[in-house]
Amino acid sequence: MALSSFDIDAPRWDQSTFMGRLKHFFNITDFVLPIIMQRLEKYKFMQRITFLHGPIQVMLVGGFLIFMVPAACSLFPQRCSMAVSKLEPELRDSIRSQYGDSIRHVYFNKGL
Repeated sequence: MALSSFDIDAPRWDQSTFMGRLKHFFNITDFVLPIIMQRLEKYKFMQRITFLHGPIQVMLVGGFLIFMVPAACSLFPQRCSMAVSKLEPELRDSIRSQYGDSIRHVYFNKGL
């Protein structure tokens, strides 16, 4: 039995391009929830619990934020650079003691 070369941790599309990040976004986003909610509104029990419509909407917005923040992070590049001269003195001295003056910029992930 041959092992698959599929790596679950590796992105399927190039994440350095906008189109690659857009394809990744559409791959991980679920569009079923709005369709389900539209169908639920037609049922009588949803018409009886009008006092819960506000809390349900707040919970839905919270759920959307939970999914949209990571989606936005995947659409826009999170890599950033900074000049070594602008770093804190302790970190700057540590980098210069290890690598000398050959490194002018450091790269980091902005993340959340």
